[in-house]
Amino acid sequence: RIFGGYFRSQLKCNKCGYKSNTYDPFLDLALEISKKHIGSLSSAFKEFTRREKLDSDNQWKCSGCKKHVCPTKHLSVFRPPLTLCIHLKRFGFGIDGFHGSNHFFHRSSKGLNMMGSRG
Repeated sequence: RIFGGYFRSQLKCNKCGYKSNTYDPFLDLALEISKKHIGSLSSAFKEFTRREKLDSDNQWKCSGCKKHVCPTKHLSVFRPPLTLCIHLKRFGFGIDGFHGSNHFFHRSSKGLNMMGSRG
């Protein structure tokens, strides 16, 4: 519990609203900071936990309406550890090859809200 926490991965059916939750343990957060629009720990965490609509290649059979749907996926921190280790990912690989980031990264003075919305 000191260094370990739990992620919650939630799939939500866009047709009937059914939600399926999966919980996975973690020891650290790997946050992407190589994108230009990410300039703080808070914005990196928001990007990490943003909702995404899955495409037709990633359809899911909803247990509520029993149909194959393109759900909305949301990753959140369900139970944060007492001590959080954060891995800042400064490098990435894109269509133009391997690239790194050398822009400045600022710590947010507001703190990091790990709980966010629990919906």
